[in-house]
Amino acid sequence: MITVNKELCRGCLACVRVCPFTVLQAEGKMPELKEGKVCLKCMHCAAACPASAISFGDREAVLDQELPRLSEGFKEELEHHIMTRRSYRHFKETPVSREEIQHALELASWAPSAKNQHPAKWMVVDSKDTIEAMMQAILEYVKETGTSPEIASEYEEEGNNVVMGTAPILILCYARNNAINSPQDVAIAMSTAELLLQARGIGTCWAGYLTRLCNAVPKLQELLPELPENNSFYGAFMAGYPEGETYLHIPQRLKRADIQWV
Repeated sequence: MITVNKELCRGCLACVRVCPFTVLQAEGKMPELKEGKVCLKCMHCAAACPASAISFGDREAVLDQELPRLSEGFKEELEHHIMTRRSYRHFKETPVSREEIQHALELASWAPSAKNQHPAKWMVVDSKDTIEAMMQAILEYVKETGTSPEIASEYEEEGNNVVMGTAPILILCYARNNAINSPQDVAIAMSTAELLLQARGIGTCWAGYLTRLCNAVPKLQELLPELPENNSFYGAFMAGYPEGETYLHIPQRLKRADIQWV
């Protein structure tokens, strides 16, 4: 639970104003915890406190660093980054360091999440042998069941792996099925990680086939660590350094935002 150091507190009540569930209330000019209220542990209060008077139990509630200032051109740069982001399916064999991947996935901890639950958990496959075994399990499954036959035909007739491309890394994201908003929370976390990865020169592609098959193919599941009970895969990426894909223009979007103002 959050605690307020009354000796440091200036009585500005910024923490009370930003608390999303009115866990804090004003008692005179000092913030107090309301009885019976459940703290979301979002740390909005601590982030807004000019006196650094708020902690979370025996832990610091904010990072020990200066608040970064965005450059004047950041708005335009961010817009350009979003518009020039591409899905890559062809990759170099050059490995991406685990530190690079971990950094991006750690950053996703700051993505928005329903009720601050952050249910997204990660499984990173960077073993070439495991990736090949996963693909063979998928091919066996689609041939036996008739599911998505284009996976086998593209792979065997065209040499095109529509499930995982030539990716040296597969990033799988799973979550509790009974979390408030697992599908959306995972998508937001993955989008956050992807934008950082691509900004650092690491190509990605959302792997929808792989997500569905990881939940459906028993032999594929045997190749991966067992998920906790009542958990499922909600998303997957191919990842690696792009090869043979150079894009010189921003593609047109034939479907634009459908907006109604009310």
